[in-house]
This record gives sequence, structure tokens and C-alpha cells, in this order.
Amino acid sequence: MTAAREYLRVSKGKGRTARSIDDQHRDNLAAEQDHGPWTWGEAYRDTGSASKFATKSRDDFDRLTADLADGAFGDPGDVLVLWEISRLARETGKGVKLIDLCETAGYKIHVTSLDRTFDPSNYGDRHSLISGINDAEKEARLLSKRTKRGTDSALAEGRPHGKRPFGYARRYEVVDGRSRVVEQYPDPVEGPLVVELFERVAGWNGRERESIRGIALDWEKRGIVSREKGVPISAQNMRPMLLRKAYIGVRTHKGTESEGNWPAIVGRDLFDAVQEVLADPSRKSTVTSAVRHVLTGTLRCDVCGNAMTITAGDRPKRSGTGHHGQAAYVCRKYGCLRIRQADVDRVIIGDLEAVDPETGESAPELGAILAYLSVPHRHAALSRRPEAGTEESSARAELSRLRVELKELEAAPSPKTARARIARTADMEEIEMDIAALDVKLSKLTAPNPLAGLLPDDPGADLILWWKAAPVTAQRTVAALLLTPELLGQVRIKRVADSTSDAVTDRLRWVRAA
Repeated sequence: MTAAREYLRVSKGKGRTARSIDDQHRDNLAAEQDHGPWTWGEAYRDTGSASKFATKSRDDFDRLTADLADGAFGDPGDVLVLWEISRLARETGKGVKLIDLCETAGYKIHVTSLDRTFDPSNYGDRHSLISGINDAEKEARLLSKRTKRGTDSALAEGRPHGKRPFGYARRYEVVDGRSRVVEQYPDPVEGPLVVELFERVAGWNGRERESIRGIALDWEKRGIVSREKGVPISAQNMRPMLLRKAYIGVRTHKGTESEGNWPAIVGRDLFDAVQEVLADPSRKSTVTSAVRHVLTGTLRCDVCGNAMTITAGDRPKRSGTGHHGQAAYVCRKYGCLRIRQADVDRVIIGDLEAVDPETGESAPELGAILAYLSVPHRHAALSRRPEAGTEESSARAELSRLRVELKELEAAPSPKTARARIARTADMEEIEMDIAALDVKLSKLTAPNPLAGLLPDDPGADLILWWKAAPVTAQRTVAALLLTPELLGQVRIKRVADSTSDAVTDRLRWVRAA
């Protein structure tokens, strides 16, 4: 039976609307009824733009390209399923390359929105596919040009652009067939809240100076929520508000500042007073999350490929359910997913404080990292510093010989004929290339394992005690070195919808080298 594999991509960003990956997947499955039967293989998934103006890499697009090139995609006759041709690429060059790879390997391309399966080896189908990608590239470039022109126009006139800041309202008019901001003014409800925030942080107008977190908790009790999502405004979101120069009537764009054409909400003196408070180093009472947590930055989101970070915990739902106070890993850039930190740490690091329920004695459970290091021969191999061996000695001897030979060629009289001079130059270049290759080889033979010096010298040492005593920076280094495709595997967190269950073990994908 023919196998089918999807490439699912969704764009996320300002001013964009797109069908979700789940919607694309649902339509693709329905297409099998008319064009199948197919057996479904692992899908390729990306989140982000496919145009040349994108700033984010598409990891699964690169994986798809590699699989098509080396035959790992499937057997000849298998089908690459797309919801629409623009999901694949909005750069004609990249799209044509992928079509060429499909033609060479004998793969078909099904486009669900067109209700048609294309054969890249057919000249008509090939023309249709390339035309679709070419049209998508044209639209992407036209959209970029329109966006830049609108931004430049707003900058020249001092008009606001982008997302409306909390505290302001806007009036729009249709100009040249498009809705355009013509006025930005303080919102009668939100504007006074912005003034209150600045005054409470600075301690102005007879107020006591307060922490941002304290103000956030007070606003939550008072039911003050964000405009779009209707959720409480966190301290993390309040700090960018306090730095926003739009509140003093200044327009910022790509590091440049100009006077805006809207009224200020707070005065310059109050704004400057708040900046002094925020810059005061004595206010910082904790280290950053990057230092306090072992796995942040190493774990990856399986949807978009970005690093995971920590959030303090879920807020309880209005029904009273939820996980209040439980820290969770979340996708740092796009918020694609979240998962409880304690569950993930238990699998990867372990539960070092576990107690036997029957005896009441300590019974720590080792996670993947400590279990890996607990094997004596593995620990010894990782922590052992390199020793000079036969291969290294031979490489050094050959390197010395080549350097002597190169010096002799350089010191020899210049040949009299052009042919002889060319031959000598070629010999010298060949020796220099051999020397460079040996230098690289020696660096690999003699470079100490990065774990050397981090692990205890005694393979029989208590790893749990060592781990607990190690600073977080050392724990993070060990985790980053071990959680790689070459060793334990890179850990990617999947969404519940993409997992066989919501169990933490089913939501972890370990990407290992072939």
C-alpha cells in the first residue's frame, strides 16, 4: 500500500491568520478517501513563515529535504501530502529543489486544497506545482513591500504602528481601501491605570514605593485584566509596560526614536523616575531562571524547535480546578505547549528525595542522567582525560616530518622554469593541506572530554550526594553535554495532541543520532 507523509506548517505572527496544524491534518486525512488508500507515516511539522523574510529556521523542512534526498522519506510512489502549495515554500528556488528531489526519487505530491495528486515527472504537473510556489513567493514579497511602506509612512508622519499599547484607544478610518490609524488617545479606563502603575513603582503623589509583583497581585484581586485575552496582567508583562516610551509620546522603531502624534499618558519626570528605580541593582533579590533551573535551554519544543523555559505555575481555573503553584516548562518563544516541571525532572534527573512508603527510608529514584552516569565503565570513560597513544604519537611524528619538508621547499632556490615553479607550489599546497588535516586530527585526539573535571574522580562515589552538592551551573553543563543526539539524545517535548497519552514518558521524544 502507498505510504503518505504530511508536511504541516502554520504561520504565527502579527497580522496573520492561518489554518492550524490540526485543521490541516484533519483535511489531509479526509483526502485519503478519494485519493488513497494510504498508510500514514510520521509527519513533518513546522511553525513559522516559509518566505525569504522569515527569521526563524524550519527544522522539519530541512529534515524533509534531507529525507527526500537520501531516500529516508519512503519508497518510490509514496506521497508527500500538503494542505496547500504555499505551506511548503514561498521561495521558488527552494520549492523547485524539493520538486526535483521528489521527481528523482519517484515520489508524488498531493495538495489537499486543490484536491489533486501531482506527479513531478509529468511536465504539466511540474509546471502547476512550480507556478503555485512562484505565485506564493510573489504574494509574500508584495506583502513585505506593503508592510514596509506602511511602516515607513507611519514613521514619517509620527503615527502609531503595531499593536495598541495598554492604556490607549485608537480611531481608525478607511484610507485607500485599507483601515488606517488616524488617532491614538488615552483610554478613559486603561489610561489612569497606567498612571497608577508608574506612580506606585516610583512612589509619587504621596504613594509608598511598591514592587511590581505586589502591584500585579493587587490588580489581580481588583479584576484588572488584559484587553485581548482577559487574563490578569503579570509582573513579567508590567515591566515592559514601564519601559515603553509610547507612554511619554515617543515613537520607537528599530532603535530610532521620534516624536509621536499622540498625547502622553505620563510625564517625562515620572517616566525617568521609574527608569531609575528599575535600574537600581539593589532591587534584584533573586538570580535568573537560567541559573536556577537545570534543564531550561536544553529541553526543546517539538512543535517549533525552540528552547523551553520555566513558568511559576498555572493559575487555578474559575471552576476551582487547576495546578496552582506548580512550575511548568513552556515553549520560550511561541508558547506552543507546557508540561509540569516536576514530572519532566523526575524522568530526566530523578526523584532524589523519594522515600520508601513501607520503611520510611530514603529511596531515591535515578533519572536518565544519573542512571547513565552510574554505570562504572561509562563514568570512567566520560571522565577520563586523554592519554597519549599510538595514534597520537604517529600523528605527531608525521606532522613533524611534513613541517620539515615544507621548510626545505620554502628555503630551496626558486626553480628556473615556470613549469617547475608551478610544480613546487602544488607540492607546498598539498603539504600545507596535510598539515592542516593532522592539526585537526590531533586536536580531537588530545582535547579533554568536556565532562572531565566536572564528574567525581572516583567512579564509586555517591552520585546523588555529588549531584546535590554541585552548583546549578555545573548541573546544567552536565545535562547539556549528555542530552545530545550522540549520547542520551536531545529531549523534545510534544503536545498532548501529538502524544499517545498525556503521560510524561509519552510526551518526551528522544532524538538520537543514527
